[in-house]
Amino acid sequence: MKEHSIYHRQWLSLWLILLLTVISNMLVLTFWLADTVSSELLLISSGILILSLLALHWNHQVLLKKAEKLIASELTANQPSSGVFPFLTSAVQQTKDALNKDVDRIKKINSELEHRVLQDNLTGLQNRSAFRKDLTEFLQRETLSDQACLCLIRSTELATINHQRGRIAGDQYLLAIAEIVQSVSQRFSTHYVYRLSGSDYAILLPNASASIAPILGKELKQLFDNLQLQILAESIAYSGITFLHPGQPPEQPLSRADLALAKAQTNVVNGWYLQEENAGDAFQGESHWQHTIQSILESHGISFSGQAIQPLNMAINNYIQIIPRFIGPNQQSLPSETVYAMAMRHGTMGKLEELVIESLLQQHKLHPENVARWGLNLSASALFSSSFIVWLEQRLLQEQDITPNLVFEIDEEILDCHLAASIRMFEMLRRVGCRSCISKFGRGLGSFRLYRELRPDYIKLDSYLVETIERDGTSQQFVRMIIEISHRLGCVVIAEGVETTSQREALERMYIDGIQGQLVSKIIPIGD
Repeated sequence: MKEHSIYHRQWLSLWLILLLTVISNMLVLTFWLADTVSSELLLISSGILILSLLALHWNHQVLLKKAEKLIASELTANQPSSGVFPFLTSAVQQTKDALNKDVDRIKKINSELEHRVLQDNLTGLQNRSAFRKDLTEFLQRETLSDQACLCLIRSTELATINHQRGRIAGDQYLLAIAEIVQSVSQRFSTHYVYRLSGSDYAILLPNASASIAPILGKELKQLFDNLQLQILAESIAYSGITFLHPGQPPEQPLSRADLALAKAQTNVVNGWYLQEENAGDAFQGESHWQHTIQSILESHGISFSGQAIQPLNMAINNYIQIIPRFIGPNQQSLPSETVYAMAMRHGTMGKLEELVIESLLQQHKLHPENVARWGLNLSASALFSSSFIVWLEQRLLQEQDITPNLVFEIDEEILDCHLAASIRMFEMLRRVGCRSCISKFGRGLGSFRLYRELRPDYIKLDSYLVETIERDGTSQQFVRMIIEISHRLGCVVIAEGVETTSQREALERMYIDGIQGQLVSKIIPIGD
């Protein structure tokens, strides 16, 4: 049966009451005309009229209350009513449709934002936040028998590639590792892959058996070895593997994986290591590296590679960038950036740099026919250590036939941290007859202040300036200004990280003195 609207009901009630009123008054009028009406009948008729009006008022109040309830139900109902309030129903439905569309749009935006928040911009992998979330959720499972495999992967050549080949090559290196990690993990039914930081990745494999570890480690090493041959690097990445169970605090599996990574880095190149049990010493990974660095110092475990700088100005000397490589107790190559970081952490950086310089001097003596200048990068520890500067000055004074061919490079960012120490280092290098160089020049507002105070023999433009020189007019003007000022002051300008012929052509047009990068020279070992 069709339900009438509230307006129909109001009119129906009104007509019924009016009809009752009219009938009662007609009866009174009939009796009055018949001259039989009495005062009692008039009172009755008046009473009926009053009661009708009261009834009309009461019915109106009832309908208002009912209307209020129906409006509330219309506003809260999931489905439209059968038409008690047709105009209201239509307006409410339109409003609901519009709100639903807005809600769906907002949900979509929120989903995209959540995805972006948990995603690494470069590789498209999930990031550290997503890793912590998934790791915590697994460790909070109620089934304690569940087991997952965690693999931490560290790309050890990122800083070296960025410095020697430019940031574009560094990004390509990171993308290649991400592709390898994804391809290996896809062999397993359930897998999660993350990029934790600039150089670290992680694989989480829930419901994993113990047999997964060697399969995972061997496949990663094989693909890393192949990539190493393709890009001609000293290493690519190392893998530390462990297993975890619900109920453990997150620090335990992460500590085991970090220890496994430390052991892998001191094993074979691109190697892997499985750490199943918790270490008795919470700092076993640190101790492991401490013993490794001590072994390097005692056995003089160091070799050198070099990258030639191509001169574009025939008046300048040939220049070779010298790159130290460290050899572990088992004659394996160790990741240089990690060795430096651990030496800094354990207070042996000074001794390590002394070993590098002593070995460099001995290596130079083995090549008396060499006429090129050798450039070596010094760390922040060397700049801020007075004892090291005193030792270096005394040692170089003993090698006066070699010092004119040595160039000591220090990054602009390090020099800018302590101007007084920087001036002391550069003055000492001039006293002993060595050459000085500010590397990664042009990164900050203090570049020209350093230039004026230090008066270097060489400056190496930061690779970011080289990357943007083709498309950024500001970079072009900045580089042109640096070259013009340097030539007036007798300073040689070299561009680092030259990767394309268009970059080279642009720099040649600016009359730069030399260029360095994979485009013009590969990194090759310096023979004994």
